[in-house]
Amino acid sequence: MVKSICGVILSSADPAALAKFYSAIMDISFEPEKHGNLHVHFGADIGEVHFGIHPPENLAKSATGYSTTTIAFNVASLDMVIEKLKALGAKEVIAPHNEGFGLTTTYMDPEGNHLELVELDYNFDR
Repeated sequence: MVKSICGVILSSADPAALAKFYSAIMDISFEPEKHGNLHVHFGADIGEVHFGIHPPENLAKSATGYSTTTIAFNVASLDMVIEKLKALGAKEVIAPHNEGFGLTTTYMDPEGNHLELVELDYNFDR
């Protein structure tokens, strides 16, 4: 039985630069990591979820960019994060709209990965 999502991993041609991008828009502190036989990569813990950004050689596939995976971030202020994204030149993929659970929008990071931002109308502990 699944308890929770414990990690989200992105493949990146330049993990340090992509970690810097996510740090700038989300105020996440990434640390360089090296363990096992893996090349240096970057990681941050967000609540109980580990967010890792790895070079392609650490992962089974070398493709970067959009795939069937989208990372969704619950944010305190959608407007504040959108301002940061626009300042960094990020491309809007889906305009802000209400999905019934809160406002949401989707942007593209510098390597083509989609990131969804959600300002939930409720707390998970409801």
